[in-house]
Amino acid sequence: MTRTTTTLNAELLQKHLSTSQVVKAFNHIYAAELTTQGQPAGTKNRRALAIVGNDKGAKTTVTNLLDQFGFDIVDAGPLEEGWRIQRDTPGYGPRRTAEELRRDLAAAKRYAD
Repeated sequence: MTRTTTTLNAELLQKHLSTSQVVKAFNHIYAAELTTQGQPAGTKNRRALAIVGNDKGAKTTVTNLLDQFGFDIVDAGPLEEGWRIQRDTPGYGPRRTAEELRRDLAAAKRYAD
């Protein structure tokens, strides 16, 4: 890597599983909320979850799965942008709509490694 920042776990996993396509999702929602906060598509103020990944097809698969679980999806870009949904960033943990989550992702500051 040519970046001067630390490689994220998801990036290391992708490198290790070179024949697979890693999509980072679910790390910014509590497990119990997966079964209690899902709502039908089109519901006002539906909770959104962010995904990151390098493969468009794999991201489409995860997007469809999350929609079936009852969540809107915000594509936050490639795996290297996964830090935007790490602990101590605005979008990590709290319930957010897609619009709110996009705003939080844009406001995220990368913390010191």
